[in-house]
Amino acid sequence: MIEKGDLLGCLFYYCPKMSYRFSKAEKICSKYEIDALFEKGKNLRAGSLGVKVLWQETQDWPPLKFLVVVPKRRVKKAVDRNRLKRQLREIIRLNKKVIENEVAKANKRLLIAVIYNGQPKSNYSQLQSSFVRLVNQMPEVINKI
Repeated sequence: MIEKGDLLGCLFYYCPKMSYRFSKAEKICSKYEIDALFEKGKNLRAGSLGVKVLWQETQDWPPLKFLVVVPKRRVKKAVDRNRLKRQLREIIRLNKKVIENEVAKANKRLLIAVIYNGQPKSNYSQLQSSFVRLVNQMPEVINKI
């Protein structure tokens, strides 16, 4: 007879990983990577979002890493900043496949900082349309780098 703990382990073992996850490994946490990104990265802007993009020569996994920035200077209340960061992470999670396809061709690692530059209150649909415009501009910038 299978116990409750064994059944739960079996479920997680046999379930394939979701392709739309936004794991800890895909987030930029290293101070070295953040400094390099802001010093040497290329800029893109669309609507209330800005993006800094930087190639790294390493072929380590994951090939794509993100950083989400909502400055305190623009959005004073922590509640609003956290809400915007949650929304931006969700938008990135749902739309990163297009960028991953471009990066897969290059065999390098791409660091991306998504920077919010809008008003304290913003609409999810506006954020999403700005990010989609940035994603559509990104292959041109990626090929130039």
